[in-house]
Formats: sequence, C-alpha cells, structure tokens
Amino acid sequence: MGSGSDGGQEAVLAVVGSAGGGVLSLLTLPRSFLVEHIGHDATHLTFRAHDGRTVRATPGQLRVHVRLLPPEHNPLYETQLTEAFLATRLLPESGWSPERTPPVRDAVLGTIAFDEKAAGYETDVVFGDESVWVSFDGCGAARTAELVPHVRRLMESFAAIEESGREFLWASGADGTESAEEKDRLLDELKPHSLVVYRSGDFEVHYDDTSGIFCMEGYWPVVQYRADRTPVSMSVGA
Repeated sequence: MGSGSDGGQEAVLAVVGSAGGGVLSLLTLPRSFLVEHIGHDATHLTFRAHDGRTVRATPGQLRVHVRLLPPEHNPLYETQLTEAFLATRLLPESGWSPERTPPVRDAVLGTIAFDEKAAGYETDVVFGDESVWVSFDGCGAARTAELVPHVRRLMESFAAIEESGREFLWASGADGTESAEEKDRLLDELKPHSLVVYRSGDFEVHYDDTSGIFCMEGYWPVVQYRADRTPVSMSVGA
C-alpha cells in the first residue's frame, strides 16, 4: 500500500505461481475507502477500511481493470471508483459455473451471454444494415440487466451517437487547412463496429478506419462518451 502520484491510494498485488513466477498488478483504491488492514486466506484477499467496511475478493477479481472515464473528463470519478471497488466480489471470472453467469435476455438486445474467454457479457445488435458488437465492462449478470434499458436507449440513438464520435475524431486531428470534401471523405471511411458499456453507464465506441489515415494498420480509433452521450476523449485500440 502507498500513496499514488495524485495523493490517492495505490496497492501492488503480487500473485506468485506454485512453480515460481507470477503477475504484478497495480490497484487504484478509492479515497473514500481508507484501507486500515489487508488480510488473506487461501483463495481471497480482504481489505478493511477505517470505518469497518470490507471488500473480499479473489486475486483474479482484483486484477480486473474496470473502465472509467479519467478524472479530467469525469466529475463522478471518485464515486464511480468507490462503487466499482465495493462491487469487486461480484465481478465474474473465467471458470465460473453457468449458474453464476446466466444469460440476460431482452426483447430488443436479444440474448446477452457470458463469454468465458472475455470474462464478460456480450451480444450482437443489428444497427441498420450492419451489426454492432455490444459488451458490458466490469459487469456481472445483475449489473448487466440493470444497464439494459440504458443500452437500449443508446442503440435507439446510435446513428447520432456514432456521428458525433466521428466529428469528435475529426476535430481532434484537423488543423483547419482541410477542405469540406476531405472531411466528408475521411469521415465516411470511419465505421462503428463495437460499443463497450462501462458499469457506470459511460461508454465508448470503436471504429474501423478503412482509410488508414486516422490509425496505422492493426489499430483503430476509440471515442469515450459520458452516459449523457457527450464525447469527451479519444484513444487508440489495438
């Protein structure tokens, strides 16, 4: 345990295999959960806060990186970080039985199934003449079901959402010397292929860049949005 560069709490989790070697993971802990003690047994670690709250989870659950919009774009960052940390014990793991990862069914989104390899819930949703792969980050069955109405509304407005994301990408890279024809041509080369919904309700859209101008081969642009559909940042997927 120690203090992070921003004054928050950080911990290093070391998982050592029986034959040697292992995995190191850096954990960011919420400021509101002031850790007083960390204990463990054969399968779980337990974090106890100064106010008596506890979080008990497996090393695999603690290593899950739950996506959040970064603090500079997210006034609710600490609240969301706290909620995600307290829910760590609910994060599904590969190897869970089907009884612990039941499918979530919806009339619009279809069957949202647990993918053991990805250790998350996913589904394919028809969008116009195309389909969009929808995944739920850091969510078990219960949280996925809670997010279904929100995702349904996102899909109903997906044309406007993905268009605002393409405009955001353009504004992030344009220098003002490009023609309107250039802009139209390049934006037409960006095609949305997946939607990743965070457990907070914020989300990101991944685009195929068929022009090869925004990203090199093997990479693609990603736009992050607040839950209210405002694009706030971009990154590159690989």
